[in-house]
Amino acid sequence: MTNEKRYSLVDPASPAFGVASTAVMGAVTLVDPSRLDGQQRRVMRVVSAVVSGLYVGVTIGGKRLPLRALAGVVTGAATLRFADTSEAIDLRLENKLRQVGIQHPRRWMAAGTAAFIAAGFVGDRAAARRREFLAMLEDQSEQVRPLDSKVRKLVRGILSASEERGAQELRAQLDAAEEVYWDDEFTGTAYFKVPEGLPRAVPHNQVYPVRARFIGPDGASHQVLVQVLDGMIDHITAEVTNQEDADQVEGLLEGWPDAAEVVYVLDSTDGTSTTIG
Repeated sequence: MTNEKRYSLVDPASPAFGVASTAVMGAVTLVDPSRLDGQQRRVMRVVSAVVSGLYVGVTIGGKRLPLRALAGVVTGAATLRFADTSEAIDLRLENKLRQVGIQHPRRWMAAGTAAFIAAGFVGDRAAARRREFLAMLEDQSEQVRPLDSKVRKLVRGILSASEERGAQELRAQLDAAEEVYWDDEFTGTAYFKVPEGLPRAVPHNQVYPVRARFIGPDGASHQVLVQVLDGMIDHITAEVTNQEDADQVEGLLEGWPDAAEVVYVLDSTDGTSTTIG
């Protein structure tokens, strides 16, 4: 990814967009509409409509400006149209959280929104890297080979660190998986070929919530992500944990870490990660 793309706010796979969208959407959720007067509420509704429209326009509207503009305008108009309903649901959720003893429910709601947006960014980034990688290798023939034992142990460790939904199905797929490759150069991504007919994981499309973190030869923290598409284990990717540092250290890895060298972390509902074990 070029520096221009890294800092683009109109590219859903750029770190700049990921950080900005996560922060802004979380901040909007943090505001309690019930505490605003009439004028403040109208302003907040407009802000929410603009933010929602921009987010959908970038992430769903496609690459063409007219389609992005149309998606953004429709989303913004819908946000304004159903603002009363949205605020009623928002208030009901806040009250439910208070009833179960949660203090500062708005903070938890904002953290949940931020975690959801961040997860969407990770998925968009993984898909974009896959498209870039395949485009780069489109003139080279696809080959299949047995899965490297280091990769198999690493992925099995991720899928076994916590019994999340779909873990059992993904482990069964891993047992039968082979690696799809185009050349022998390490790229920080390994693609899998899984036989048809095996049980699929649910959710069908996800970045598995357990990550393997390790310190790379550059001294920076990296993580290995497992990407699931259509319920099947699709590929793993090694990337810098802090995406703000990606332009300085990305591409310096020379191989996969040993399973014994990693620490497994689980994504939490509040947007943080919890170390397992």
